[in-house]
Amino acid sequence: MTLQPESIDWAIDFVQAHSDGDLFPKILEVAAIADDKRKFVSQIAGTTLGEFAPGSCRRFIVPKDEMSYRQATQLDPQDSIILSALVYQYGLQIESQRLPATRVFSYRFGPTLPDGLYSGKPAWNDFWKAAAAHAQHSTHILYCDIADFYNQVYHHTVENQLIAAALPNQAIKWIVALLGSTTAGVSRGVPVGPHAIHLIAESTLIPIDNSLQGAGLKFIRYADDILVFCRSDRKAKSALATVASVLDKQQRLTLQRYKTKIYDPAEFRNLCGQMIEDRPINADEEALVDLIKKYSGGDPYKIISYAQVSQADWAAISPDSIRRVIEEYINTQAVDYVRLRWFYRRLAQIGHPGAIEVSLEYIERLGPCFANICFYLASVQSVPIREWKRIGSALLRLLRMPEVEANEYFRLLILSLFTRNSDLNHFTRLRNLFQQADPFIRREVILAAKINGALDWIRELKEDYPSMDPWQQRAMLFALSGLGKDEKSHFIRRQSVLRPFDKVLAKWAKSI
Repeated sequence: MTLQPESIDWAIDFVQAHSDGDLFPKILEVAAIADDKRKFVSQIAGTTLGEFAPGSCRRFIVPKDEMSYRQATQLDPQDSIILSALVYQYGLQIESQRLPATRVFSYRFGPTLPDGLYSGKPAWNDFWKAAAAHAQHSTHILYCDIADFYNQVYHHTVENQLIAAALPNQAIKWIVALLGSTTAGVSRGVPVGPHAIHLIAESTLIPIDNSLQGAGLKFIRYADDILVFCRSDRKAKSALATVASVLDKQQRLTLQRYKTKIYDPAEFRNLCGQMIEDRPINADEEALVDLIKKYSGGDPYKIISYAQVSQADWAAISPDSIRRVIEEYINTQAVDYVRLRWFYRRLAQIGHPGAIEVSLEYIERLGPCFANICFYLASVQSVPIREWKRIGSALLRLLRMPEVEANEYFRLLILSLFTRNSDLNHFTRLRNLFQQADPFIRREVILAAKINGALDWIRELKEDYPSMDPWQQRAMLFALSGLGKDEKSHFIRRQSVLRPFDKVLAKWAKSI
């Protein structure tokens, strides 16, 4: 079994456009692969997947809210492209095994480059709108949440479901080997983060969905959230016992105690209203979201350039109004970080600088939104260069905060901003971090050196290349592209570069 060239081609464009997940900055080296896709495609297509052993992933502890964390994984970029290509090529076979989208709402396969691997429809909102409609004919609504779902998925369950979907044996073996590489050989758990993993995880719930349907339950599901609509308290309690039994017998899964609850219709309608993403917290948020929709056409992924926005509309977005929105969110008794993250994603669409000051001011209280804030900062447009330098100073001060010092993920996100915007400056201070830093920090400093033109310093690192980890080595190949043609070609030819991704990256670095 081999991957089709068009699947690999699509996957490269997809990873370049959408990154390899929602939690991490884009891998800059993918742009080099996208620059000459044919070279990479030719090395993967027509070759058995067993030739491409999984590379080294990176794992970080990422906050979900103020009191809970999850482990997120960033795959080796070659693995990310191959996995995306496999899901693109065979995803329809998995999708055809699932219950209809009116029953299971999450991650419905429908690949397009603008939307990614999954349907562009607002599935989360549709789920809760459908829930509100079903609740009108129920007296009791059971809300169940599967505990720690992604970390509890058995790899043999993945294997069985991919076999049921008629995926080729080599594809199944490669995916299972990839999963094992992210769990240190433990046969349980799928990585949180990569886009393509969602459909793999959904496939393991197919037998559970079928069992619940066979038991006669009227239910809908979004990922690990299951809602069952009942006509009496007794039937709701019976449904709870059925769900718990099916989860245990099928895959030894359990329900999360604090989220599992039986609601009456009035209480449940209130919950549905709270869950709808685009319910603004105040008039300022409503006005801002309406303005963004005016230019995005309602597309939550469309990036709006400064030139597209009229001067009047740009001026209508004030830092004060954005401050009022963020302060109202964080001053509520139970901060709704899900919707606050959604608000930052909308801000990132238009890149208005109005949220910079308030975000840096309240950064200690915005930890669960940290990734979204960094993505927002990377999107900001129309800021004077001298202002960026001041922002760069403020970002470096964050590195001294105890919360940031204790969290590798926060440090990664902060330093990744310096790899994308040379106006943030401060490379001398970044360089001083290098010798005592963790490998993932060193990688970001190397990438920042490239964008800041610190090529002499890059030259000094060449002798350390053999002792660098694969992530640093790829950053070095990317950064070396700025050296003179003879110098970089001579150096790169002497290195052992084995993986197709790295070979194409090295060739790009020599030729640019």
